[in-house]
Amino acid sequence: MSVGQEGFRVIDVARIDHWAASGTGMLHRASPVGKVVFLLLVVSAAVMSKNPCALMIGYLVLIAVAVAAGLPWSRVMVLSWYAAVFALLYSFSIPGGVWVRALFVMKAITPSYAMLMLIVSTPYPKIFALVGAALPEMITAGLFMTYRTLFILLDMMDNFGAAIRLRGGFSPGSLYKNSANISKGIAMLLVRAVERASRIYAVMVVRGYSGSMAEKSPIRFERADWLPLGAGCVVLLLVIIW
Repeated sequence: MSVGQEGFRVIDVARIDHWAASGTGMLHRASPVGKVVFLLLVVSAAVMSKNPCALMIGYLVLIAVAVAAGLPWSRVMVLSWYAAVFALLYSFSIPGGVWVRALFVMKAITPSYAMLMLIVSTPYPKIFALVGAALPEMITAGLFMTYRTLFILLDMMDNFGAAIRLRGGFSPGSLYKNSANISKGIAMLLVRAVERASRIYAVMVVRGYSGSMAEKSPIRFERADWLPLGAGCVVLLLVIIW
């Protein structure tokens, strides 16, 4: 299977959780707050940049850091290029040549890669523990459930698409038939989603859920934070100096 095909299959919460929880690299040992600061530095660089070359070098720096930290850098790279599609479409709506379009693409994929590095190197309970320190519990719980449910629904949609194609429910050129089958499938998915949400809540109650979704932990930096903080500063300095 090619890297591109692997990348399209990576939108799977089990695999992302496995990468985040089983890794032992330098980024996995860094603190969540250190990696969030790293992400903010990269986002600031993308916002400030007026030259695609600086961000391109910064993007290569992020790939090098991901390789050094033992992250699945090639699959993360494929996922980060999803953002390029929307950035490229937007760039066609404003005046400018190839240089402007390249800048928009790099502004999209560079922070996207940094965000994915955070996700695949940090178990989600630690991320939501950090979020819970700054936001009310209700909002944190909503974000937590949205994160889990989104990937479940995406997987259900993928299974539905495969099933409808295998059973001849999709006919190119037949708009009426396709619309009828898709509407029935969406209705079924909504019913399954409600059922799945009820089951998840019941399981959580059995396992001791009492209104708190994420563990509480002190916000502090670790010794291993030198890698993400250093990488973020390098990307930002590249943009400033350029």
